[in-house]
Amino acid sequence: MDTKRITDIPGLMHLWKVDNLYLAGQPNDDSWEHIQQLGIKKVINLRGEGEQDFSTEKAMVADLGMEYSQVPIMGTAGLDLEACRSLNSMIDTDGTHFIHCGTANRVAGWLITYLTTKRGMSFDDAVAVAEENGLSNAGFIEQAEDIISKL
Repeated sequence: MDTKRITDIPGLMHLWKVDNLYLAGQPNDDSWEHIQQLGIKKVINLRGEGEQDFSTEKAMVADLGMEYSQVPIMGTAGLDLEACRSLNSMIDTDGTHFIHCGTANRVAGWLITYLTTKRGMSFDDAVAVAEENGLSNAGFIEQAEDIISKL
């Protein structure tokens, strides 16, 4: 698995690449053109509608020719099963995706579910990859394990 930290995108402090997935915190308006230049075809926002107004983000992504989706990944008790299922099905292994939340922590929590159920990785190896790529809240490990048992 090819993973690396990327630090040269303006306005984006948290960005990692795991194979064909770019995992990130919240980009600012100066980031989108640089993100598009990475070959991104799909942008998936894991934040909830109530976190901020995403209308400018949606418009900028569309203007740059990228597909935009919003899949709020958090339910009332943590990672949401149906959101994880939906997001896992949206990932095309031939495409390049940019998946973000506020700090990349929720993205990394979801990543555990994706790597184990869609890429056949062991749970421990998926956790290690997530920890190297944005996971700082250990609570997401237990939540991901629960989600995986239900997928």
